[in-house]
Amino acid sequence: MYEPTWAIAHTGKTVLIPADEKQECIFEVSNALGATIEGLCLDGREMGAEMHGISMRWERHTVRGEHALRIERCKIQKFSGNGLNMIGSWALSCRFCQSYANGGHGLYMHGTDAFITDNWFSFNGKVGFGCDTWCSAVNFTANRVEWNHECGMKLEGAMRFNITGNYIDRSYGPAIVIKPASNYHRRLQRTHTCMPYAISITGNTISRSGKDAEPGSDRDCHLYISCATGITVTGNTFTVWKDDGKNGRVSPWYGIIVEKLADCVISNNTLMMGAVKKLLIDRGGHYRNVIIKDNPGMALPESVWDVQDPFTPIHFLCEAHDPWFERQMPNERISR
Repeated sequence: MYEPTWAIAHTGKTVLIPADEKQECIFEVSNALGATIEGLCLDGREMGAEMHGISMRWERHTVRGEHALRIERCKIQKFSGNGLNMIGSWALSCRFCQSYANGGHGLYMHGTDAFITDNWFSFNGKVGFGCDTWCSAVNFTANRVEWNHECGMKLEGAMRFNITGNYIDRSYGPAIVIKPASNYHRRLQRTHTCMPYAISITGNTISRSGKDAEPGSDRDCHLYISCATGITVTGNTFTVWKDDGKNGRVSPWYGIIVEKLADCVISNNTLMMGAVKKLLIDRGGHYRNVIIKDNPGMALPESVWDVQDPFTPIHFLCEAHDPWFERQMPNERISR
């Protein structure tokens, strides 16, 4: 066990680097049971192609018990592949880590039973946390997911997820994408569809998604859900903004885009300045018991779409001469 000395922009004192640009990863943990990796900085130095920081490749049908792998207080950065590549993982704990500036995903998972708590997933080339095939029973709590290039979280084929109390900031596409995926079932020897179901998204703050999305595309939103059932989205806050300082586009154009749902609830979220043009797009195709209501907020007034100077999204409303906000914040309008 090592005491961590890394910081956001520093590697610290205990640093492991690749010995060879052709190696698959630094830690290969497929056969590890009950192992702990703690307090280290793993620096891939952008070497090789698809090199991961910590990697597991285990066929689930061969597992004889939970791996119970613990990754704690580590920094995993600048790998050409995924920071954490967890294929076939069973009972994963990842706490107080930073997966930063990797070419692939911050954490890619194909497995079950995970506790992902109090981590940073920042500036990765694909997504902060991602699954694109069967993935189940994940608690994703109190993480900061920021500036990831594809999206913040990609939940394709996700089942029984609890996503609570996270901050998802400046994703290049949507903050969260939920849609079906394909999975090859080795015992049945056939490919089947994994429709997302039983996902709770509660109490998250989601800000300035769609950084480099094509304006008006499906990527230009905070939350995209397609062909899913048993999804709860409640008690979240959504807001627009731009890059730090005065740079970048104000985004996203749309708040929430949904289609083809069954037995889902999207309610009691706030979207005060939650989108540039439209807070919610419901494309229909739903089956039954879909409740979409009580999501208060407003889109950005058209009169200020091109304004870049305000300090916060609230100041847009002063610029738009909204009388209530002008009374609350006198003299806050920008002189031109």
